[in-house]
Amino acid sequence: MRARPLALLLPIFLSAGNAAAGETPRWPVPAVALMAADAASAAPPDFKRMLAKNPGRLMEGVKAGLAASPKRDAAARRAALATGTRRIAQAIKDHRPFADVAYEAGGLVAEASLLFSPAGAASDEAALLDLARSGSSFLGFAPRPFDPPETLVAASFQAGTPRDAYDSSLTLSARLLAWIWKTAGGDASVAIARPESKGPYKVR
Repeated sequence: MRARPLALLLPIFLSAGNAAAGETPRWPVPAVALMAADAASAAPPDFKRMLAKNPGRLMEGVKAGLAASPKRDAAARRAALATGTRRIAQAIKDHRPFADVAYEAGGLVAEASLLFSPAGAASDEAALLDLARSGSSFLGFAPRPFDPPETLVAASFQAGTPRDAYDSSLTLSARLLAWIWKTAGGDASVAIARPESKGPYKVR
């Protein structure tokens, strides 16, 4: 299934925020909301369905994650992503409400977007949002998709252009969502069926 049904449910109240002068450029909030929908579409099917039932909470998590994440270097962001991934898997094991899981998943995507900033177009938020709306690709799952999240977040991605950065952010997010679902006891066989060696896979 395509991501479009979930993407169409994005709350229209999401609005872009300008990065402060001197800070690493950030994706506009609506672009990260689309990124979260795209990542969810590449997640294991059962996880995708559960996230699609809670689009508001997913997007609230995106907004909160972008607002709360401090300035960090890449190593610290990768560590935060690995920690968050383990926390979400445990939340599912603990039978936490899935609305809470969706909220945390939104925060995870927000952190991934901050790892792959839109280099080269820092000040033009309208252009970044247009790029996000124009389509996306999932690069595929790693050869060992269920290695520890610390290994998954250490993978090398292209991020030299805003397009590369967007697709890399959603790909890392989707890989972490698959790890979460597998670790929580779900069917994550999609990670074997869609290897990076046969990618990229068009999302929208």
